[in-house]
Amino acid sequence: MAEPLKIMLAISEVDGFVKTGGLADIGRSLPLALKKRGHDVRIILPYYSKIIRQKTMIPAVETLGVPMGNKELWCAVKQCFEEKVPVYLVEYDLFFARERCYDDGTYPFVDNAERFGFFSKAVLQACQALNFAPDIIHCNDWHTALLPFYLKEHEKDNPFFKKTATLLTFHNASFQGHFPLTSREFLGIGWEHFSSDRFEDFGQLNFLKGGIAWADKINAVSPGYAEELLTPLGGHGLHEMLQRRQNDVHGILNGCDYQTWNPEIDPYIPVTYSALDLNGKRTCKEELQKAFQLPRRPDIPVIGMVTRLSAQKGFEFAIPALMEILNWELQLIVLGAGEHWIEGALDVLEQQFPEKVGWKNGYDWGLAHWIEAGSDMFLMPSLFEPCGLNQMYSLKYGTLPIVRSVGGLRDTVTHFTEADGTGFVFEEPSPEALIHCVRQSVETYYEQPAAFQKLIQNAMAKQFDWENSADQYEDLYLETMKK
Repeated sequence: MAEPLKIMLAISEVDGFVKTGGLADIGRSLPLALKKRGHDVRIILPYYSKIIRQKTMIPAVETLGVPMGNKELWCAVKQCFEEKVPVYLVEYDLFFARERCYDDGTYPFVDNAERFGFFSKAVLQACQALNFAPDIIHCNDWHTALLPFYLKEHEKDNPFFKKTATLLTFHNASFQGHFPLTSREFLGIGWEHFSSDRFEDFGQLNFLKGGIAWADKINAVSPGYAEELLTPLGGHGLHEMLQRRQNDVHGILNGCDYQTWNPEIDPYIPVTYSALDLNGKRTCKEELQKAFQLPRRPDIPVIGMVTRLSAQKGFEFAIPALMEILNWELQLIVLGAGEHWIEGALDVLEQQFPEKVGWKNGYDWGLAHWIEAGSDMFLMPSLFEPCGLNQMYSLKYGTLPIVRSVGGLRDTVTHFTEADGTGFVFEEPSPEALIHCVRQSVETYYEQPAAFQKLIQNAMAKQFDWENSADQYEDLYLETMKK
């Protein structure tokens, strides 16, 4: 690099501040990796004042005017640091002083269009107030997808941003930011932009469509997902727009935080272990069975799951498959929360197979580590998976992934062969395909223990670090700046 890049990462959540999913991981890990490469990288997110605690804030901008529609809203910007990376938080209590980021626990907030449209506009105002003219504004998902539009349309004559380019990353394109037309005036979206190749989507506004239209470059969080977005099956209705910009669509695999997810140093698991000494993994398995009140059976395989309980994760075909699989000599341990019908189905499985099924409704950070360490296999039968992180954790912990060949899963897990592989992979989203794949993993466990151990060694040798991802983002930023 001739000189460091000036990068502003605009995102709705950051691990260590607020987290509802994998979006928060890139919000923290990528900037830290870019900082190590010498770039002037900064993070900006909403200040969810009732959620973000135990952070020492200082004023960065005491009063900031943000023009929205025919009015100006006044907010403030606070600042703190995450390992020397400046983090800015847009403080506007009317929009962000709530107990949750996006919904009330049941329904999305009715003013989400106004909340995140305001946040996107506030990012540009904050850059000017801070006298930080970015080379790149890195936008993420629908929450900041209006930023490229505001930059190209509302700030097109502003010399402050004359060299600023935008990158829009898709973490999960099934969430697109659909909102009624009543928000259009407040957001400053003129009628000339309400067309099918811009914001219009079945009579509503679609933030992500607008982002595709105005961002300089677009990327997804794995090469596999970038390819799937261009297809009718995997494009979530956006494939035609993305196909028109195919040369601007890229895929970069998320990295894995090995400071947090590493069995050699993990403080959450009963005993640490490594690829050179797996004795601790056997202890973790016994303790995991004990924690879920299952018979302590070191001789049978344990299949783990830590997941959102949603249709995206493949439960519509996984539940029928598990009804047969659980007749075999194995145990299933599940941690997750989500759709009530899936929770009910897991309750039924636990009642029918009390010595084989353990599951907890909710999320427990420490228990998630236990499941990764104590399981023999880890099940991810997703309908689609933009990147996925649990399969990366599983590889590191020597817990062989059983995954469907989609998105980031097919980029990170290779199917078992006699000589190679890091897990077990199936193609079709059907009970039959899943049953066949799980059967192969179980038979390998029982009948080919040497091959199973070789798979574990292969898996634990894999590395998907953020340094490599940051290197690819650096190249993509430079390419984006040429637009």
